[in-house]
Amino acid sequence: MTRAQERLAALSRWLDKSSASYPSPVSAREPKRNWFGRPIPHPIEMVVVGRYAEILPWDFATLPTSDFDRQALPLFVSHEQAEPLNLPPVADLSPPAGQGRAADRLQMIVGKMEDGARTRPALAPWRADEGWQDRLCAIVGIPSPDMSLTDAVDAAGASNVNLDAFPLLVVPTWHLTAKERASLRLPFIPS
Repeated sequence: MTRAQERLAALSRWLDKSSASYPSPVSAREPKRNWFGRPIPHPIEMVVVGRYAEILPWDFATLPTSDFDRQALPLFVSHEQAEPLNLPPVADLSPPAGQGRAADRLQMIVGKMEDGARTRPALAPWRADEGWQDRLCAIVGIPSPDMSLTDAVDAAGASNVNLDAFPLLVVPTWHLTAKERASLRLPFIPS
């Protein structure tokens, strides 16, 4: 497994953790008791969060899919880099019920990548638990569904990224508003 595949696996684990459903606060309350002091069971209600982002292995020579919800956040990656991941057979590109807007989630990921690239654990030990140093990825936006992923990577100037060290993620930005596209700091290419 290359360093890029390890970083992509760490990012995938973080995405799974950020997308996990959790028990509602009402479910965590103390159960009522009957006349004899035995607890009366109550149902555990789960808060369904939805996918934060979805990693999609894709052939970079082809056009990306545009069959996803406007608020879903697909992250296209090459088949070679995604090979060791344990991805589900079908990607969940439905509307994420409990997540924020796609542009805000993408901006948060890029911001965390920038922080991870800037800080070193020796200089900022309080950030070492967060682990974004081991999730660094190169991120490129693709502005049109009529452009192949290779063309988007070339247009962003990311064709010389060391693919053994960093995973290369291509994110569709054509469905975002002009203001959201302007606020994104893409491409992000770590050094």
